Amino acid sequence: MILVDSSVWIDFFSRSPGPAARELRRMISEAEPIALTGLVLTEILQGLTRDADAVERYLVQWPLLEPRGFATYRKAAAIFRLARGRAITLTTIDSLIAAVALDHGAGMFTLDKDFSRIARLTRLPLYEFSR
Repeated sequence: MILVDSSVWIDFFSRSPGPAARELRRMISEAEPIALTGLVLTEILQGLTRDADAVERYLVQWPLLEPRGFATYRKAAAIFRLARGRAITLTTIDSLIAAVALDHGAGMFTLDKDFSRIARLTRLPLYEFSR
């Protein structure tokens, strides 16, 4: 399962999509197992300036990976503290998205460099693609 981050979806829905968007189109056309989380969905929808209803109808077809209770939030805080201890600044949201991916054994498809930092600190697998 690959958790697709908002950075990739934003590229996917942009007027001039890049390589990540093309890779996501390929993944969709080949029915690869992709998912979102509520946080990613919120980030996508809050940034829309057009076609919000159509985008919502499109995104509903993929499963949502959600926090698994207290343990997920605890893991997110541990990721945040670990990074802070190494002078790496993360957002709470990215720490929580990473914790959700880890809890579900999902890789991350992202353009956000914070997840590369998280991957170096944890076992978070990053989805690699040819640019």
